[in-house]
Amino acid sequence: MTTNINHAHTLSKSNFKIAQSCPRKLYYKKQGYPSADDGNEYMEYLAEGGYVVGVMAKMYFPDGVEIDTSRGMDIAAQQTADLLLLDNVVLFEAVLYSNNKLVAIDILEKVGNHFNIIEVKSKGVDETLKLDKAWQEHLEDITYQKLTLQECYPNSTINSYLFVPNKSATTDIDNLYSQFKMVDKSNEHGFQSFEIQFDGEPAAIVEYNLLIKVNVNPQVEALEEVVKKSANNYITQLISGEKPIVQITKDCFSCEYTTQKGNSPSGFDECWSHIDKPEHHIRDLYYLGKVKRGQDILANSLIEENRVSLSDIPLECLTMSYKTRQKIQIANTLADTEWYSEYLGANMELAPYPHHFIDFETITTALPFHKGLRPYEVVAFQWSCHTVKSKGADPVHSEWLNTDPTYPSFRFAESLYKQLGSEGTIFMWATHENTVLRDIYFKMIEQGYDNPELSAWLKDIVKFDKNTLGKLVDMNKMTLEFYFHPKMKGKTSIKSVLPAVLSATKSPNIEKWLREFTPDLSLLSRDEDGTIENPYKNLPNDNGINVSEGTGAMRGYTELLYGDSSKKADYETALLLYCKLDTLAMGIIWEHWETLV
Repeated sequence: MTTNINHAHTLSKSNFKIAQSCPRKLYYKKQGYPSADDGNEYMEYLAEGGYVVGVMAKMYFPDGVEIDTSRGMDIAAQQTADLLLLDNVVLFEAVLYSNNKLVAIDILEKVGNHFNIIEVKSKGVDETLKLDKAWQEHLEDITYQKLTLQECYPNSTINSYLFVPNKSATTDIDNLYSQFKMVDKSNEHGFQSFEIQFDGEPAAIVEYNLLIKVNVNPQVEALEEVVKKSANNYITQLISGEKPIVQITKDCFSCEYTTQKGNSPSGFDECWSHIDKPEHHIRDLYYLGKVKRGQDILANSLIEENRVSLSDIPLECLTMSYKTRQKIQIANTLADTEWYSEYLGANMELAPYPHHFIDFETITTALPFHKGLRPYEVVAFQWSCHTVKSKGADPVHSEWLNTDPTYPSFRFAESLYKQLGSEGTIFMWATHENTVLRDIYFKMIEQGYDNPELSAWLKDIVKFDKNTLGKLVDMNKMTLEFYFHPKMKGKTSIKSVLPAVLSATKSPNIEKWLREFTPDLSLLSRDEDGTIENPYKNLPNDNGINVSEGTGAMRGYTELLYGDSSKKADYETALLLYCKLDTLAMGIIWEHWETLV
């Protein structure tokens, strides 16, 4: 006997979550529209240790029974119902179905006529157990589970809990991650799947209380009525099969249904089919959401009026602290001109040589890699630096990457100090590098790490709070204040600024540096118009290894330390090349600024 589930009209947990962000997205998902998030959330969850946390959580319930979902949710729902006939039982991935609602509960504990819903999340909390607005979707998720469970067992009592990493707990187990083996179960159809196998001692995991249970009954009770109403509306939508009418707003700009399949339009294009497509769109304005007309967000009014060009934005509405940057963007985008401030040169003169352009790679995971660390503590594992000793000199590269499964952050900082010394100017892009070095300074104090020289250097260069200056120069901040190119649109990330600079530069040095990036790899290529192409696209990706963003870099480092030995060299090469290009990019941007001033 199996439970009969009408999957076409079923609202699963993931369906409910996506519908909460936009009911139209639920329609697109059920109709099989391609999503830019396909696979991304999975890989991010994998990189941050989400699946490992799931395995850890089960260790707290050694008698728990795993529901088998491999044969389909119908059979899994029936297996769950059969096991819940027992007076006392703990189920992992309990599948429940009622009135078109389908949920799989991470851990369901039954004691007599009482249930505990235990939702496992990799997002951590500290000892205060405070849950901010970022937890809202998780609380709605648990509420949806409770509603479904209550329908299945109307006479029962139910408590709801989050089971999450305890950011106040530390472990004495070194290389804890190495005890979790990740086995690739992906199939030939492209379905990604990994199985986590633990070969350590479960009691040792439980002993350190790395996970903490948070009672969320008050929050769930407060959400029940609104979640119930929303769920019923979504189910009605699924049964009707109709595409719901939604209000188009600026929030749609972050929609994941922007990709196309064959000749069919994307979900985003369908929603926006009645809206003009100007060359310069308001979606690209720097901090668009902060621009108001009266009490209303200006962008939403303009979209409703089908006036979505940058030229449609009334300049008198730019009254917030971002207005200077916004006016610069609008004027120079419409005129197609590169802009730099009259103060750019003076600020560049304040930076004595040698110039050190630095970039760090770090990892923050739910599972501490090393003894003495807490969940989500930052571990610094790689730096790259391009040093220009004097004006007009070629940049000289140096780098450091940890390949040793021991805590690397102190060695990281020592090698960086040895390379940079105390002379010249250290450049970063945004504030990540400053934050990492500040955390290392305090970690040295916490662990009693004795290196007075390093400690003094960190204390000298790091900005610790609003009352200290620090000595690291933020090139992202300089870009915001002193430079704009239309190709950047409203962005100031290094991956947006570099292609813009390459399209405008007249410096022959930049061509030379790209051509000589490594002895066997040139990053210099040009498009059909003769413009230097974005060098990031020329980084090798022969093995399908992508470390070009934070999640990929964390995944790459994890594989480098604990993964398949046959792929370690590939991950090491990829990490080194990517980080090296980041710091060369900073040097290229500075060189272009030199030609301007």
